[in-house]
Amino acid sequence: MSASFTDLLHDFYTFLQHPKRHILTERMSFRRFGHIVGLHYMLLIPVMIVMSILSGLIGLESLDHSIDDLMADSSLLWFGFMLIIAAPVLEELLFRFPLRYRRGSVFIAVSILSLLIYYAASYFLPSMKEVIPAENLATLDEIGADLHLSALLLAFLTFSVGMLIIFTLSLSKQLLDQSSHYIETLFPHIFFMTAMIFGFVHISNFSGDMHWYAVPVLVLPQFTMGLLLGYIRLRYGMLSNILLHAVNNFIPAVMLGVSQLAI
Repeated sequence: MSASFTDLLHDFYTFLQHPKRHILTERMSFRRFGHIVGLHYMLLIPVMIVMSILSGLIGLESLDHSIDDLMADSSLLWFGFMLIIAAPVLEELLFRFPLRYRRGSVFIAVSILSLLIYYAASYFLPSMKEVIPAENLATLDEIGADLHLSALLLAFLTFSVGMLIIFTLSLSKQLLDQSSHYIETLFPHIFFMTAMIFGFVHISNFSGDMHWYAVPVLVLPQFTMGLLLGYIRLRYGMLSNILLHAVNNFIPAVMLGVSQLAI
């Protein structure tokens, strides 16, 4: 493949039309990584502008961000480590590492299904809070944890069955090969859902009063980033998407660190 930026943009666009797990892995170069960083900010900056406009329209400027608490409770060195090293490595291992593998794809699908079942069950099933000891329930209320026990049990059951299926596939290569067609058919949905979940978990960065329709607005940058990171992981390998994630976090970490020193 040509090393031009235009070819990278076209390859990414073509990939998103029908994501595939087994695309050819290419070697990374400094020039190509520069193109990737450029593509990242070419996507991110317009998305941030749209998010800012929509946030102003629906009144989200008053929300607090957890990064402020992290800065207040940490040294600058620990803050930089968490944002630039720990978060990219852990999040990429969790969300992008399994994408390359068949059992990894099944694991992602099971995890997503378990989350969906939890949130669906939390609306339709009783919470069963009465079985939780009063002192433990008081502790949960103090930390703001809204535990829905019946939904959690159902999600855990779903996840356990899924892990049993993955274990069974691990024992039989023939069975794994026979299931490959279904895995590849589901993979585009798994890929996009992974990016959506990656965005959704970042809603925990915000605190304050917000309506349900604020969630897509607040996590739009992370969803967009999740699409690019997933593509980079499959095309160029894990180290490349970890580095891109670190670069993404580096600039705000430095800006926040400098502003903290200036106070």
